[in-house]
Amino acid sequence: MTDTMTPSEQPDEAQPADAEQPKPDIEVPVNPLEAPTHQGDAGEIEKIAHDYVIPLSSGAIEQWTKAGPEEFKKYAEKVAEGMYPTFAPQIAAGVPTRILLDPYVEVAKQVLGPAGAVPNWSDPKWSAALHGGIDPKTGRHIPMTLDEWRKHLMTHPGHGWEYTPQAHEKAAHFRQILEQGFGPRSNQ
Repeated sequence: MTDTMTPSEQPDEAQPADAEQPKPDIEVPVNPLEAPTHQGDAGEIEKIAHDYVIPLSSGAIEQWTKAGPEEFKKYAEKVAEGMYPTFAPQIAAGVPTRILLDPYVEVAKQVLGPAGAVPNWSDPKWSAALHGGIDPKTGRHIPMTLDEWRKHLMTHPGHGWEYTPQAHEKAAHFRQILEQGFGPRSNQ
């Protein structure tokens, strides 16, 4: 019966269950401060390192250009799985670390403003997002929830939330509430 069907009417051939599925082609957000400084394969390797949020020296970039970007990407995925173990399943599935960390950056932009939200994941005040939470079942460190991260940004002195317009507005509002309760402040 299928020999009389047109190609568009032919049933799809079933893929074996163990066939390797293509990895998702995900657009990674670009931070202009982290734009690659190299050209060609070296620039591609540098971009992959940024996408997987792994540190890489200029010397290592030069060495990896000999192997090529494809080999480096396999290496970067394995290194990122080790550096970010709670994200390892997603990284192994082809999701770059930068995508997984992007919600934390977006919350930081909301709380600190764009200028204060330039992440440095090797800095403890930023890396706290990745291991500052505790799994109630196992007691192990896990990434903070976004609500915990928001509170951390507002309370950790290194982030400078107290200097943001949002903090000043909250302070003014609090002062207004106090004045309503106790009367205006006198300058005696």
